[in-house]
Amino acid sequence: MIAVDKLKYILTESGFVSSADFDAAVKTAQDLNKSVTDILVFRGFISEDAVGKLIAEYYKVPFVSLKNKLIPLEVLEIIPEQAANSFHIIPFKKDENGLHLAMENPDDIEAIEFVKRRVNLSVKPYYLTASDFVKVLGQYKRNIKSVFQDIIKENLEKTRGVKVEEAERAAGELPVIKILDTILEYAVAEGASDVHIEVLEDLVNVRFRIDGILHDIVALPFPVHAALIARIKILASLKIDEHRVPQDGRFKIQVYENFISLRVSIVPGFYGENIVARLLPESTRPLSLEELGITGRDLEKVKVNMGKPHGMVLVTGPTGSGKTTTLYSLLNILNTPDVKICTIEDPIEYGVRRVSQAQVNSAAGLTFAAGLRALLRHDPDIIMIGEIRDNETAEIAVHAALTGHLVLSTLHTNDASGAMPRLLDMGAEGFLLASTVNLIVAQRLVRRVCSRCLVDYKPTPEILTVLQRIFKQADVGKFKFFEGKGCDECNQSGYKGRIGIYELLAVTTEIRELVIKRVAADEIQKKAIEQGMVTLLEDGLNKASSGITTIQEVLRVTRE
Repeated sequence: MIAVDKLKYILTESGFVSSADFDAAVKTAQDLNKSVTDILVFRGFISEDAVGKLIAEYYKVPFVSLKNKLIPLEVLEIIPEQAANSFHIIPFKKDENGLHLAMENPDDIEAIEFVKRRVNLSVKPYYLTASDFVKVLGQYKRNIKSVFQDIIKENLEKTRGVKVEEAERAAGELPVIKILDTILEYAVAEGASDVHIEVLEDLVNVRFRIDGILHDIVALPFPVHAALIARIKILASLKIDEHRVPQDGRFKIQVYENFISLRVSIVPGFYGENIVARLLPESTRPLSLEELGITGRDLEKVKVNMGKPHGMVLVTGPTGSGKTTTLYSLLNILNTPDVKICTIEDPIEYGVRRVSQAQVNSAAGLTFAAGLRALLRHDPDIIMIGEIRDNETAEIAVHAALTGHLVLSTLHTNDASGAMPRLLDMGAEGFLLASTVNLIVAQRLVRRVCSRCLVDYKPTPEILTVLQRIFKQADVGKFKFFEGKGCDECNQSGYKGRIGIYELLAVTTEIRELVIKRVAADEIQKKAIEQGMVTLLEDGLNKASSGITTIQEVLRVTRE
């Protein structure tokens, strides 16, 4: 890891970051226990690749970005997984010039000598960023895909004959532990967001949600169900002998240097208890607004409205559209030592250092409204409300924004223009809303085209006709469109990862007048478009024509 004073010299001399901004980032990094680079990147001062190139130049070695590169296993396994993790090195290419080695610290002579002795080849060092290293290290787990079925089969044989009444004992024994650990490690390696364990009449079905789409992974025999459920309950500190009511819990696993928090929900079904576990990486830094997919004029809108000392910023969209991720990114950008931030959430997705986070507990009387009312007595500067669900929460949130607080929250509406009428329906006063809401962000998540198998193509006449009907003013024919052919890296799907498409409505004087008049959402949207708002569909089309996603993905998530 490069020393902070050297990093300051490199970045300030480059002109990317001012000395004052760097010093502020150092203070925040110390308070939040993050790296200075992470703070600078997610606050939008500089991109991660730009930092990497500047540091590589300092070390006088080439810079390499491996986040979208699939390294052949025969090259990767030249250096054992344990040694790669210990020295923070990744072999990524072997040719007549020797072994090309990505390193977090190219000055690490001990690591270079270790590799030379092991492979008896010349070594060409490259600089690799810390976050890139963590992502690429996960490629060692690719071999779990080939041995996954064998590991499961071997341990299922050892559990054969286990009776339901012996489930608690079996849950603590190695075969069941190994089955669950293998399933979770495989889920992490595949980049799954959720693991579903569903009991059917004669088997247990395990599915992963990857990039928003569910995939069948493995079918386990019915007898292992009780022990597997008991194992998860033990880890999540839940009641093992309770099978009639839903239970929620959490536990953590560690994969290399990454800690993954699993939020577990258990619900009784017809044939037994079903489990959904949400995987929440704790070690990765928050995404910057650019990495989320907010760019250009929309990025400026967000920065301007986040800089205001009071008012409301609302993020809207259906369940699973990435609203919470966007809120946490905004929260981390705002999280500086000179402000007090309080949140009321249901549930708390991520723990954020130096932020007072409260969990809704309706059974104990701690609702969003009650929690928000209590938080206002904690002298906050910024308040995050997980979701505005009812008129009482809406009313308190509006008054909090009126009395000098910056309020962030989510709302369930299909587009940005529908947020104001939704709050009016909840009973909020139009003139108060007009005075408090600064920005409304509507969003969806689309799958990214796999960069390794990206090709351009011409959409069918039917697709072009649909597009021309949607974008009446645009010459759709002049745009390029891309798709993924399918490769090993994306499991032949043509997609790898997700990105947001956005619609940002800044509340101007004209919009405020319409809100006070309680006009329909269509009229608000029409006025916003006249003032330059880019709609979800238009942002999606722009990203599709840039090779980021496909037009089919955009239509899938935006059209009913």
